[in-house]
Amino acid sequence: MGRTKASIGFWSLTLIVSLTLLFSPTAASAQQKEIAITIDDLPLNGKQFEIARLRTMTDRLLAGLKRNQVPAIGFVNESLLYVPGETDARIALLRQWAGAGVELGNHTFAHVGFKDTPMAQYEDDFVRGETVTRSILKEQGTKPRYFRHPFLQMGPTLEQEQAFEKFIGERGYRTAPITIDIYDWMFRVGYAKAISDHDQELAKRVAAEYFKFAGSKIDFSERLANDLFGRPIKHILLLHANELNAENFDQLIAVFKARGYRFITLEEALRDPVYVFPDRYTPTSDWLSHWAYSKGRTVNAPAPPEFIQKIYADNP
Repeated sequence: MGRTKASIGFWSLTLIVSLTLLFSPTAASAQQKEIAITIDDLPLNGKQFEIARLRTMTDRLLAGLKRNQVPAIGFVNESLLYVPGETDARIALLRQWAGAGVELGNHTFAHVGFKDTPMAQYEDDFVRGETVTRSILKEQGTKPRYFRHPFLQMGPTLEQEQAFEKFIGERGYRTAPITIDIYDWMFRVGYAKAISDHDQELAKRVAAEYFKFAGSKIDFSERLANDLFGRPIKHILLLHANELNAENFDQLIAVFKARGYRFITLEEALRDPVYVFPDRYTPTSDWLSHWAYSKGRTVNAPAPPEFIQKIYADNP
């Protein structure tokens, strides 16, 4: 039996109302906030230290991920494995990451920037950077799927970036952009100074400012995403494997939970339809700023406190 004109009109009106609700600001604001955690520079970001201390840091960071039930992916610089007398132990730590359920990705072998590296050399460093990682993942019946650009530097031109992405795509990879950078790599320097100076007050101050800055950067990123897309997006957070995060992970996660975030995998985040390459190219894999640039928006992001910036500048 065919539908009557009245029934057709009813379903058309229902569809219009549904679409209006879906794309209305109220509906968008009610959507679940979601974010994927990505951790760069495995097994250790920044100035290197002895294996016993590195084991403690790794244990704490992995325990924090498990305790908070946070899925994560770690991007590996395999050059960091080759420390005289510690190579086997550092490979064992990488295996510990994988055994804890953390997916492993490629971050090049030597953390080289695309801006100053010829394409052939950059591709070679990418290939060299997956040797141990691929072997460890093969033991688990998986293989690496994601690549993170060091320094968030994409190819100097769109054509170079597209050529590189074709190169890694033929090897089963896709690039992993970010949308939120809370500058833990900068705060880490102040925290490391506090540890080396046995200055507990400085350590507490750095951590407190880190959480405060993280909150302001999250709020900024939410506003910018809503401005660009009219709704919350599935965010991707950039973190690094360091003691600042290892020793303060619960408090950091609490900053996100207080804002209503649910933690998802990188794969889930990249299913968001917004992750389409921006129309206008600028060589950064911070895609929130990339999207803003593409749409001609000016971005005035929060900056870390001046004392953090000074410690970072004074301790290269």
